[in-house]
Amino acid sequence: MLLLLLLLGPSSGLGAHVSQHPSRAICKSGTSVKIECHSVGIQFQIVFWYRQFPKKSFVLMATSNPGSDVTWEQDIAQDKFSVSHPNLTFASLMVTSAHSEDSGFYFCGASDTVLCVSQRPRQEGLQQPAPPTLRPRSPVGGAWGEKTTASLNETSVNIVVGGRVM
Repeated sequence: MLLLLLLLGPSSGLGAHVSQHPSRAICKSGTSVKIECHSVGIQFQIVFWYRQFPKKSFVLMATSNPGSDVTWEQDIAQDKFSVSHPNLTFASLMVTSAHSEDSGFYFCGASDTVLCVSQRPRQEGLQQPAPPTLRPRSPVGGAWGEKTTASLNETSVNIVVGGRVM
């Protein structure tokens, strides 16, 4: 989760905004769901798509750049998902033939900086947080880095199987 907050956090303080639509999708088993990622105030060179299953950590699914192929993570079924990234302000993720095991939260993150192959983001397991440290006081009051605001947008996808929302 920290990686996603770092991707979205700095841009929100500089007048940039990344949003997703829809915020919730409920569909019948076997249908498709399209999740759109839009930006205002930032032209995103790279988009990161994540998903999170209940009681699990975020998992990076794919990265994309406009005009180039999508880079899929190892355990992602490429026949189940497709990514479109036609320009610098829009990208979408399509979940095709959705089933109950696809229910979860889907997130997009954006960066205005292109990464080299050797700089691809790495996802690491959660570790015990470090103990709090004393921070120097800022000249305007409060500790450095004391207040951080990050907007986090996600799409909840729930699949209906036999009349029950999964």
